[in-house]
Amino acid sequence: MATMDKAPRASRSAWAQLAKRTRHKHPGWGAIALATLLSGTTVHAEYPDKPVRAIVPFAAGAGADIASRFMAEKLSAMWGKGVVVENQVGANSIIGAQQVARAPADGYTLLVPNDTTLAANPWLYARLPYVPLKDFAPIALIGETPFVLVASPRLPARSVKELVELARARPGTINFGSSGLASAQHLPMEMLMHSAHIKLMHVPYKSASDAAVGVVSDQIQVMFAGVSAVLPFLQSGRLVPLAVSTAERLAVLPQVPTIAESGYPGFRYGAWLGFVAPAGTPAAIVSKINADVNSVLRRPETRQRLTELGFLPAAPATPDAFRTFISDETERYGTLIRAAGIEQTR
Repeated sequence: MATMDKAPRASRSAWAQLAKRTRHKHPGWGAIALATLLSGTTVHAEYPDKPVRAIVPFAAGAGADIASRFMAEKLSAMWGKGVVVENQVGANSIIGAQQVARAPADGYTLLVPNDTTLAANPWLYARLPYVPLKDFAPIALIGETPFVLVASPRLPARSVKELVELARARPGTINFGSSGLASAQHLPMEMLMHSAHIKLMHVPYKSASDAAVGVVSDQIQVMFAGVSAVLPFLQSGRLVPLAVSTAERLAVLPQVPTIAESGYPGFRYGAWLGFVAPAGTPAAIVSKINADVNSVLRRPETRQRLTELGFLPAAPATPDAFRTFISDETERYGTLIRAAGIEQTR
């Protein structure tokens, strides 16, 4: 693994960056979007006039899937048309993304990608069958999935400190799981291993849900998992929480310390989630979906429920701000992946 002076550090929260860009670069975005929607273009004014497909390139039950289904339910109620979530799993989210990239650009097939799909995969695959900001039209950020470092109850470690001590005493004997190379579960473990100067063995699974089951069954010993996806296991005692990846403790797990508190100042990691459409989707449709997603996210009951599910909802932002954010995140992930010594698949 490449040497760094300190562990790669995540930038400010996704929604804080986007909100700032929106205020300073697009102060009149709300009026512009409204004008676009009221422009009299009948075909767009009627959108949607049939069910919308939302392709989630992750397994059912994963944190991204839970948040996606919640948002789909709210948009369905707002539009009076169903938003049907379809899980298209495989190849580090490439299968689902490729399907949407090739879909008609009419607003009726959306993708719910995370940072791996759009920001990490370009650094991992030399022959990636899509170019994120060329083949997709960014719509809106939904929020961030915070992660929790969990362990099998059979592992004699109840804190990050104890895990690190155990890993140093037994180098190469502790296995960690993820949904694949440079996935949202893999990268934070690389960050921790670099910071703590330890080596754990990586065991990639087909999905994050499968990896979590692997920890529960003690096939592997630890992993970083989306909080929303493993809450039932934590509540039942089938998984042990060691620390959370956020800068501050989570309301849903108030007794669990952060990794920064556990001896690694500055450690912060979270996977963001959003909506994109095929490139070429009419701007009026993109603006309408953006406005409606932001409307849902402004509701206090929405923010409370997403927080209860272990998800951090985003602040409203424009499609252009989301595009800039994806571009910035792609550069950040390039730095992180190179530092971790992860080679591109050809």
